[in-house]
Amino acid sequence: MEETQSETADGGESPEGEMTKEDVPESSEGDSVLGRHRSFSPQLLTGRPPTRDPQCREVLLDPRTSVPELFAVLRQWVPQVQKNISLIGNEILKRGCGVNDRDGLTDMSLLHYTCKAGAPGIGDAETAASFARQLLCLGALPGLRSRWTNMNALHYAAYFDVPPLIRVVLQASPPGEVDATCSDFDFGTALHIAASNLCLSAAKCLLEMGANPAFRDGFSNGPNDLDPKSTEDWRHQLKF
Repeated sequence: MEETQSETADGGESPEGEMTKEDVPESSEGDSVLGRHRSFSPQLLTGRPPTRDPQCREVLLDPRTSVPELFAVLRQWVPQVQKNISLIGNEILKRGCGVNDRDGLTDMSLLHYTCKAGAPGIGDAETAASFARQLLCLGALPGLRSRWTNMNALHYAAYFDVPPLIRVVLQASPPGEVDATCSDFDFGTALHIAASNLCLSAAKCLLEMGANPAFRDGFSNGPNDLDPKSTEDWRHQLKF
C-alpha cells in the first residue's frame, strides 16, 4: 500500500509516528495525525461492509491497525463506510487520537468527517448526528477548520445537505456562527454553500436557525444569486 507522509509547518518531514502541533490561528487548533501506513487488509478499502465482513471487522478492531489507517478507511466514499462512522470513529479515539486531531492527509477532524457521513444516499444522518453529539461532549470544536478547504463543521454539513448535523453543530456554537464565512466559497456563508449546491433541506434548516439571507459574499452575491438554476420554485420555497 502506498505510504503517506505529512510535513511539519517549516516544510520538513515529520518523524514517523509523531503527532506535531503546527503554528496556526486559534480557529485551526488540533494536531495532525501523522505516520506511515503498515501493510493491512485490502478488504478495508474495497467498500465491503466493515461490520458484516468478519475479516474487515477483525482488522478494524485490531489494536495494531493505526489511526492513519483508520482515517484512510474514513476517506472511502461508500455507504458501507459512511454508515459506520461511529464504529470507525470510536476505534480512532480508542487509539489515543485527540478529539480535535486531524487526518494528516486531508486536515479534517472526526467532526468534519461525521458531518460528511450524514450525506443523503451515502450515510445515515441520525447516526452521524448522534456521533457528533458524542464528539462535542468530548470537547470537539465546532469552529475548527480544515487548512485545505477552510471549511468548518457547519460548512461541511451544509455542503452535504445534512440538516440534523447543522442543528447539532449550531447548538454547540457561539451566537452568530451560522453566518461564518469560508474563503474557499468566495467568503460566503453556509447558506451560500447550500444554495450553490441546491441543497434545499440544508438551506431551509439554516434559515430556521437564523442564517441571514441578505448576507453578501466577496463578490457581492447573496445566497439566492448562487442558485445555479435560478428557479422560482427554489426561491419560493426558501422565501428569499
